[in-house]
Amino acid sequence: MNRVLFSFSSFLCATLLAQSPAIVGPPIAAVPMVAASTEQKPIDLAICLDISGSMDGLINAARQNLWAVVNDLATLQPTPTLRVALVTFGCTAHEAEKGWVKIETDFTTDLDLVSQKLFALTTNGGEEYVARVLQAAASELQWSQRNDALRLLFVAGNESAAQDPSIAIALACKNAIARGIVVNSIYCGNPADELAPAWREVAKLADGQFAAIEKDAAVVIETPFDGKLTEISGLINSTYVPYGSQREQWTGNQQAQDGNAVNLNPAAAAQRCQTKASGLYFCGHWDLVDATTDPKFKLEDVKKEDLPEALRTLSIADLRAHVEGQRKKRAELQATVAELGKQRDAFVIAEQVKRSTSGDKLFETAVLEAVRQQAAARGFTRKVAVPPAATEVQVPAGNQVDARFEQIVVDAASQYREFVRVTGDPKRAPTDCYIAPPFVRKSDAEKEHGQKLYLLYARFADGLEYVTKGTPEKVGQTLVKESWECMPGDPNGPTESSARYMSTLRMQSGDAWFHAGDFHGLFVMHKLDAKTEGTDAGWVYGTVDRAGTVTAAGHVASCIKCHQDAAEDRRLWLR
Repeated sequence: MNRVLFSFSSFLCATLLAQSPAIVGPPIAAVPMVAASTEQKPIDLAICLDISGSMDGLINAARQNLWAVVNDLATLQPTPTLRVALVTFGCTAHEAEKGWVKIETDFTTDLDLVSQKLFALTTNGGEEYVARVLQAAASELQWSQRNDALRLLFVAGNESAAQDPSIAIALACKNAIARGIVVNSIYCGNPADELAPAWREVAKLADGQFAAIEKDAAVVIETPFDGKLTEISGLINSTYVPYGSQREQWTGNQQAQDGNAVNLNPAAAAQRCQTKASGLYFCGHWDLVDATTDPKFKLEDVKKEDLPEALRTLSIADLRAHVEGQRKKRAELQATVAELGKQRDAFVIAEQVKRSTSGDKLFETAVLEAVRQQAAARGFTRKVAVPPAATEVQVPAGNQVDARFEQIVVDAASQYREFVRVTGDPKRAPTDCYIAPPFVRKSDAEKEHGQKLYLLYARFADGLEYVTKGTPEKVGQTLVKESWECMPGDPNGPTESSARYMSTLRMQSGDAWFHAGDFHGLFVMHKLDAKTEGTDAGWVYGTVDRAGTVTAAGHVASCIKCHQDAAEDRRLWLR
């Protein structure tokens, strides 16, 4: 569980909201669910927010970053079916017999409804019972029953997580994990204070992650592309073909949430546009363009009185042609948004570097770091652009994988992001820890033997210390070095490391700056009993290439050559 300090974006949001009141959309009934493809894996995301008197910053940050979080989830493969629920607690306006907990909306695919509920929230002092909100969210929300569903719950607050007089936090966490719900805790306070341990315990007991944030800090980056994206957002609205008795309420709420994002700041409006152009913004319950993507939906069954007046005289053939025409227009706008979105994302990353804020973690980061790791555990991958390799001749290499130890390396590669990252900034090292590929690639030009950046993760560590001087490593320790190409200067745009860590990995050496280029792979050390046959005094070495293939495992000669003379039980690198 990563124990790092996060900052929170809300000050600018609060200022803008004070000048521009939230636009309240029309009252809307529950969303009728439109069938999604059975091939799509479901993700249920429950957000539980403390809305007591001191938590305006938390609410504003959730408003600001809802669209950024959804945009990142849209990069998952296979594309999931996303449902979001919103639950609030700590408000005296809620029912006391329910522990001052209220379900604002059950799970829904209607992201505009979630936004509407977020912007309607107001703070009011009350008792903040974390155990009670976990119990309500786990038992009252309609979680997906599919075996492959990813069920995630985020609870955020600033008071003690263990003050519920009726329900023990351990019991609430046990009930959640028994239902397959992973609970992640976000503490709005100092991770070193006396309240933080209970919030850490919440995540630990329910297989989640803990994050500490500063709820009243702000990092909002506006870009030259925001205005154009906001303009296109309005054009996208014109491609919708509303139907149903509540069509005017749905379209009205879409426009209202556009207005809320615009009033918040240009960045939020641009991010919302990117969401509307993604596959996760689905309005099949009121839009015929989205509804007709479902093979089971029959256009013939739509009543004439449920259509806009201008379309009621059309034949079914003409109505279908109109819907397809709108679909084509929307696809063209979505393509434009995708291109502008890439440029916007690159600008934001570059601006973070200029402002030296690439290490600042926001509400969205706290959520995304947990979601990405937990999604990967359920078989999701992320669409990360990798430059095509040059044409090369592939020559088979000798086998360096000892089958006895291969699973150890596989497990380390799949689990290490949950270890303690004992390097804050990436370090720079010679590229003499060779990662043997499954094939030796030979090109016309010889590649230079340069350097690499790396991050080091340890299964066991005392804070950031993983070596006790003069003490051999204990059995069971795993060290994983994540290596990246070392590139001079600042990146020109998004990189592989920014896709993984939200911003490009960078380091300073003297007056020179370096950043991470292409991902190289992993180097693994795992400690067994010193007498274990086929090991280096108990150490198993392993390498994993950029594609995730184990390329070496066991008593690897090239690794032993470097590590056998290390003063501290083969442990090289930082000491």
